[in-house]
Amino acid sequence: MKLEYDLKKLYMDALAPQPGEKVFFINDFPKDETKINEGYRHRAEMTLIWYKEMVDLAKEIDFDVSPVITIDLRNPAAGKFDADGYIDGNPVDITKIMDSWGEKDIIIAITGPSITGELVRRLPQNFRFASAPNVTIDFEGFKADYSKIPLRFEILTSKMGKAKAVEMTFRYEGQTWKCTFDLRGQRYQFRENGAAHRPGQFINLPSGCANIPPYTGVEGDRRGKSQTEGEIPALIDDELVVFKIKENRIVEITGEGETVDNERQHILDPAHPERAVVTKLGLGVNDESRCNGTHVGDEKTMGMHWGYGPAKHFPDTIWAEHPIAMDMDFVYPDNTREPIFRNNFYARNLGENF
Repeated sequence: MKLEYDLKKLYMDALAPQPGEKVFFINDFPKDETKINEGYRHRAEMTLIWYKEMVDLAKEIDFDVSPVITIDLRNPAAGKFDADGYIDGNPVDITKIMDSWGEKDIIIAITGPSITGELVRRLPQNFRFASAPNVTIDFEGFKADYSKIPLRFEILTSKMGKAKAVEMTFRYEGQTWKCTFDLRGQRYQFRENGAAHRPGQFINLPSGCANIPPYTGVEGDRRGKSQTEGEIPALIDDELVVFKIKENRIVEITGEGETVDNERQHILDPAHPERAVVTKLGLGVNDESRCNGTHVGDEKTMGMHWGYGPAKHFPDTIWAEHPIAMDMDFVYPDNTREPIFRNNFYARNLGENF
């Protein structure tokens, strides 16, 4: 297992550890040998490599690195977190350790299931963290220059915050679809900007995604009904799936095949109306990241994805190498327009840093 990127530079750009601080690594690995697979083994080895790089950096800067905490994870959910903790094979009270974190602590979680939600729940304790769920050491997004990602994030979120709408056109095999997301009064959701330098901040690794929730339509709100509507195509398991949206809800899913049927059954289940709500527009700003079938990798790739339901599940990422072509404009309150994407690439007028 070999590093193909400057991990110490990534640490400095993304986390900026300072003298007197302390870094904790968390890695999940089952005690039950029958549950151990190649993914667990890979992440365990990756954690040790990343840990050793951090120890070397600590000698240069004069901060501390705690021994790797291994957890046997039963439930990663926020507020229901359940795991046994071990250091060098010896049991430790993981809850007590997590309760002790404060403004001088940095946590790096390299796990299979994401524990981001539990770490976010604890952020009022004022530590900062990077969560890297379901990654491998060779993820392309680790190669990015993390000193540039925050600027790209600021450029996009500034424009997002001013726009009243996002208008998209999609083309595929002679077909065309259009969709508008209502952004009136909306702001970015998470600072997924590649930098967690201060207490209370967090990022994913790989990092770099500007997220915003479309206006959902709230009874009594002066904005009235949501104007999010149109059609968005996706390629899922090589099947064309088209999501029809009206008033910020998925109201119909068209296409042919088993995948389309599965999407209908899951999203349009009358028992779970919350799943049909559009909850996210994401624009990736990590120029090295590539779609690789993982949530944390796909959403950072320089392209567009959108999410639905409480879990913000997203069907597809439209990016440079995607067969579906996409154009995107931001529309501002004075009805001026700005091109953001043309044929799946960011428009040049967003700045040379793209």
